[in-house]
Amino acid sequence: MHNDLYAAARHVPNDTHPDTPIGPEPSAITVSVSGTPRVSTAETPLLSHLEIAAKHDMVDIDRAGKVSGSRSYYLKNAGALLEMALVRYATDVCLRWGYMPVIAPDMIRYEVVEACGFSPRSDDPQTYFVSTSASGSGSGDGSGGPSETQMCLSATAEFPLAGMYAGEVVERLPLKMVGQGHAFRAEGLAGATNRGLYRVHQFTKVELFAITKPDESGQVFDEFVGLQKEIFEGLELCFRVLNMPTEELGAPAYIKYDMEAWMPGRKAWGEISSTSNCTDYQSRRLGIRCFTQQQQQQQQQQQQAADKSRRQLSTPATEYVHTVNGTACAVPRLIIALLETHQQADGSVHIPAKLRPYFLGEQVDVLPAGVPLSELLHRRSARQ
Repeated sequence: MHNDLYAAARHVPNDTHPDTPIGPEPSAITVSVSGTPRVSTAETPLLSHLEIAAKHDMVDIDRAGKVSGSRSYYLKNAGALLEMALVRYATDVCLRWGYMPVIAPDMIRYEVVEACGFSPRSDDPQTYFVSTSASGSGSGDGSGGPSETQMCLSATAEFPLAGMYAGEVVERLPLKMVGQGHAFRAEGLAGATNRGLYRVHQFTKVELFAITKPDESGQVFDEFVGLQKEIFEGLELCFRVLNMPTEELGAPAYIKYDMEAWMPGRKAWGEISSTSNCTDYQSRRLGIRCFTQQQQQQQQQQQQAADKSRRQLSTPATEYVHTVNGTACAVPRLIIALLETHQQADGSVHIPAKLRPYFLGEQVDVLPAGVPLSELLHRRSARQ
């Protein structure tokens, strides 16, 4: 009975912020809009990202299907360079904001996934489990469910970054990180709007994650939103910020903002980022604490007294930290937005000025269609 109650209690969601709208996705509130959506016309028809990618030989989905099945892809030529450029560009913006860079592990324990509040539904599994046995995974206790030590492929670097300080008392806060990893998601949604790179099983992702004192998480949440806006404005995208309603939050989130870019080829807004303040939902499950402000002051006074009398210090008082997470760069979605937003009538693609230092050494401002990458490199060498 105790185990059943405990398992049920772990699935109780977080509280919600007073400003969070109540209801399904259409109840989302628009916080801000940057830029103006490009609209396809008879005079200037706009292509989809797959059509543009074909002109540049940068994406190969058919051959990836032979190797990895559906919703897989190869990025090659300028496509591969775009991924590298986007990751470094987003990371450098975060470094300027003072964030600690981390390369996060992609394979993590199931107990970390569950502690972060991600509990895959059995009727729509989203997690890839890893096993050394060809027969598959299982807890080994006859229940058929995963054990706490069962290994998973992480759906986001948020999970390993959160688990990094599990069971610890963190002293210097806020601790703000920018982590790079791969996201693995067993998503099965079909439809024309999910074609191409929009919904895939694996992608590279740059993640924001912070551990804060309880009274700092709101401020860090706002900081994440400002940082994300700087990244996307630098890419010259049209995007909007949405305050997501209760039915879209997920169990851990107290408040969540989504950022959606206008994707002209899809003729729709598409999510490129989100930010969530999870308050102490994850830290309670992971056992991450900090000293209370009053205790820190008392500890300093006790330390001074102990230095004089050599008395043993009393056990310090602690409290659970807050966690905040957000996406700095989800590569495939940003490639879609870049190609469809910056396409030219002749099939070429404008490279935003802020991205150029990371793409062929700032030698290319427009990526011409039909020009092999080797020729672009030759042109670059000729200019130097």
